[in-house]
Amino acid sequence: MQRVPDVVVVGAGVLGASIALEMQRSGRTVTVVDKGVSVGGGSTSSSSAVVRYNYSTLAGVMSAWESAHRWWSWADHLDVPEGAGPLATFHRCPMILLESPGFDRARMLGLLTDVGVEWEELDRDGLAGRFPRLDTRAFFPPRRPDDERFFDEPGDRLDGVLIPDTGFIDDPQLAALNLMDAAQRRGTVLRLRTRVVGVAIGGGRVTGVELADGSTIDAPVVVNAAGPWSSALNRLAGVTDGMAVHTRPMRQEVHVVGSPPGSGLHDGGALLADLDLGYYSRPQPGGTMLVGGVEPDCDPLEWVEDPDEVSPTPTVECFEAQVWRLARRLPDLAVPHRPTGLAGVYDVTPDWLPIYDRSSLDGFYLAIGTSGNQFKNAPLVGQMLLDLVDACEAGHDHDADPVTTDCHHIGRTLDLGTFSRLRTEVATSGTVLG
Repeated sequence: MQRVPDVVVVGAGVLGASIALEMQRSGRTVTVVDKGVSVGGGSTSSSSAVVRYNYSTLAGVMSAWESAHRWWSWADHLDVPEGAGPLATFHRCPMILLESPGFDRARMLGLLTDVGVEWEELDRDGLAGRFPRLDTRAFFPPRRPDDERFFDEPGDRLDGVLIPDTGFIDDPQLAALNLMDAAQRRGTVLRLRTRVVGVAIGGGRVTGVELADGSTIDAPVVVNAAGPWSSALNRLAGVTDGMAVHTRPMRQEVHVVGSPPGSGLHDGGALLADLDLGYYSRPQPGGTMLVGGVEPDCDPLEWVEDPDEVSPTPTVECFEAQVWRLARRLPDLAVPHRPTGLAGVYDVTPDWLPIYDRSSLDGFYLAIGTSGNQFKNAPLVGQMLLDLVDACEAGHDHDADPVTTDCHHIGRTLDLGTFSRLRTEVATSGTVLG
């Protein structure tokens, strides 16, 4: 007779794997289901995996800073045995923030200082002297290459903010696999190629999930960590009417180019969050760079109805928009003749903050709306959902009295009410930066 798990997690990405690990560590039995063929094969695999701390909310900064400490001690976080296999690696790389007019630097620096994140303001000479390969002049507003003003002469030199302890994870899918392996060593059951087609409900609460093969997995708790498919699962559960914040899947592209001299991972390069030109970039091992967008006003948002129908092939239009902007900042960049990179889909909320919450259906929990900026928080998200489930299943009213999570590495307590499905829209960057 098949056992009844205590928790079913829908989604085997980096968040679903983290949730499974923490639930299993707590003594619960867990089954993870995913319609895909591999762990971390969806949105996780196309993540740029940047670890940064510049968010618009205190909770966002705290989550990222606490999670960074867990990435820095990844083997300890996983509690892996000797010789357990390859682990994802954090690569330290400083981040330069180049702002657009009206950006509230004082607020951002205040949040970083509050949480304990180090930063340094670079004046115009300091920025140009520290990073001589950059053209540090102002190009604002961001434009697309087909705009006749794209090649206009830039303005005055910019100053910027340097955050030294940022970086990235070299293999985001491997990070998800590390978490899932750790969960499976403790007893988690993983079922890939398993599509959820319904949510079983009885007595006013969730009782399991219904599968495409006609079977049902019974469980008193179900966690929706289905990424861009999460809104469809919410509709199956009938919980959308009980949400003030909803999610939509969005297609986004990331491109790969060669790093020019002096801009690589080990020869003076940096993460660039360039709001002046409307892109972000980071160096990576092997002498290449990733470049993606930060939703400047000139770039249309590509909403999709069915994530399964999205082409993973990058387009010429998006490639040129992102890479040519980077080339204006890095004049030595050699622009490839054809698009190189990939496209993926993530689920986005109107304020670009995630939803980590219960739902209006008892036993049905949400880890959704990651908006392209939550990979970095995966080590903490499992604990967040564990704390939510522990409290709510014991009768606690999270909507009236938000649950908190202990960020023990940084000595802070995180208010999970920030990530409520019932929140009014939060004033954020309005972009993937959160």
